[in-house]
Amino acid sequence: MRKAALIVLIISLALAAETMASAQASDDVAGRVRRIVEEIKAASYPELADLKNAEIEIKLFDSPSDYFQTRFTFTSFLFKKKLRCLLRVNRNLFAHGVPDDGLRAILAHELSHVVYFKTRNRLALLGLVRLACKSFTARFERGTDLEAIQRGYGNGLKSYRLWLYGHIPANKLEEKKRNYFSPAELDALQLRLRAQPELMKQWRRHPPRSLLEIEPAASLPAKNYELRHGSPEQTPGPVTARSSLTHPLVNQSGS
Repeated sequence: MRKAALIVLIISLALAAETMASAQASDDVAGRVRRIVEEIKAASYPELADLKNAEIEIKLFDSPSDYFQTRFTFTSFLFKKKLRCLLRVNRNLFAHGVPDDGLRAILAHELSHVVYFKTRNRLALLGLVRLACKSFTARFERGTDLEAIQRGYGNGLKSYRLWLYGHIPANKLEEKKRNYFSPAELDALQLRLRAQPELMKQWRRHPPRSLLEIEPAASLPAKNYELRHGSPEQTPGPVTARSSLTHPLVNQSGS
């Protein structure tokens, strides 16, 4: 009996130690992400400078294909004057060796979602039910990429996407390339913008959906471009303010 009790005790202690270690690791991931978020807010998002930490909650989750998801909470949408945002982070982010410049860029992308949420009224946010449509999701997420690019994170987004493509299942790759700019598209975008920075305004109204749309866009008259891509009312519009959860009002695909 004593031997059996000793074995049970040893197993219990081992499990407790493992649980404590896991909790410590989770705290470390959330803490590191929090510090970087605050640095990016201070450097690139002055409109979020006064935002309290409690207004952007960081939680960890598990996923084989998504590393970040940002949304506003349903309860704050319904009952609070100020929206509360939730940034969900894959607990294996650092274990999988995410590059530092890529991490900062994708967090800039996520903060652009926070700006979007904070600068829209409730009625406008109801329009996010359209994220159930694949084409709308792609326009919305690519528009958010453009916001990060405008703030100087284009090369970092390229670094993140190159890393991401090697750390997700093959059957998720097409979805990622549809919803977000690929490395080749990011190179083409930045090349065009260096030569013609005024294109950013046009692209924020109508985010390019492919490399083919990026390269000839500069030579198209604005009116022809709108005829090809629809009026501003048919698109999410500029994201001046992404990546998925279950409620359609707050859902986006995961970065």
